[in-house]
Amino acid sequence: MNSVHVIGAGPAGSVAAISALREGHKVEMSEEHGVPGFPVDCSGLISKDGLESLSDLVDYRKYALNPIHGAILDFSGHQMKIDAKKPVAFVINRASFDFALSSKAESEGAKLVRNERISSQFRGASVIGADGPNSTVAASFHFPNIRRFALTARCKVRYDGENPHFIRAYLSNRTSPGFFSWLIPHNEELAEMGTGVLLPQNPLPALQSFSKKIGIPLSREIRFALIPLECRRKTSLRSGGKNILLAGDAAGQVKSTTGGGVFFGTSCARLAGRHAFSPELYEKEWKALYQKDLRMHKFAHFVYGALPDAGLKLAGRALSFFQIEKYLEERENMDHPTRILHPRLAVHCLSALMQK
Repeated sequence: MNSVHVIGAGPAGSVAAISALREGHKVEMSEEHGVPGFPVDCSGLISKDGLESLSDLVDYRKYALNPIHGAILDFSGHQMKIDAKKPVAFVINRASFDFALSSKAESEGAKLVRNERISSQFRGASVIGADGPNSTVAASFHFPNIRRFALTARCKVRYDGENPHFIRAYLSNRTSPGFFSWLIPHNEELAEMGTGVLLPQNPLPALQSFSKKIGIPLSREIRFALIPLECRRKTSLRSGGKNILLAGDAAGQVKSTTGGGVFFGTSCARLAGRHAFSPELYEKEWKALYQKDLRMHKFAHFVYGALPDAGLKLAGRALSFFQIEKYLEERENMDHPTRILHPRLAVHCLSALMQK
């Protein structure tokens, strides 16, 4: 029986462990915290498709706090509302959700070692690094660096209760340079308010500015998180007789547009567990399935991150002119931009133009 050492018991690590177990491997997981899922470093907003992709492992409905039907996007003063009229995402209790996935890995036979921060003592013939953007696995085996990061600051706030099933996203390179600000309702009273900036800038002044702009006071507890904005050029190798694979944030398998990493991270983690002893096959397969979408997220982020606020406002007006809201409402896809950039988009734009 081959042995696999998974570093990190977040969603990517737990899914990689389960996948490796189902291939007949012996799996040990190392988690630096005492309880997987704590502390919470993510907003908890996950697409319905992303949650459904994990339905064989965990029932996300047990952890759902609020269904999200769409988004209100503010392009530096120009607003557009996308309403799918049904849930396209959910705000979930992220701590409980992550803990449920790690418990599922344990129930299937993984040995979970808590309060263990691994820096060099990697066990097993295969090592899967699912240990976040500052991956010790990636550093130890000299993987190519991730060069672009966003740093976010967020807190729980009381809000007006308006549009409780819509996230609000604010694009302004003056307020949140290189990323965006958001308000994500958890119910009709509480929401998460946050902002992100491109490193090396500081998100705290941006969060304070955003708080004043929308008139919602900050709470005392502000949490920070690092988000990779690109994939590593290489995510697997062989070294010293070991097979080394990276998955999730450690590999940079994250949507650069929003910072969401659960769908792509766990999808790639399944492949990492399946191909734990075939790193070349893992690299080839995840890139064939997901690299194009991740690159399009990166391109979109680069474009809106480079525009001044006047340009963002003009872009928002152009999107509304072509009734892109209606087109997106019919597509309902938060993860795969390649499914949005379809020949039907050209037909839609032409139809909208003819109606003017």
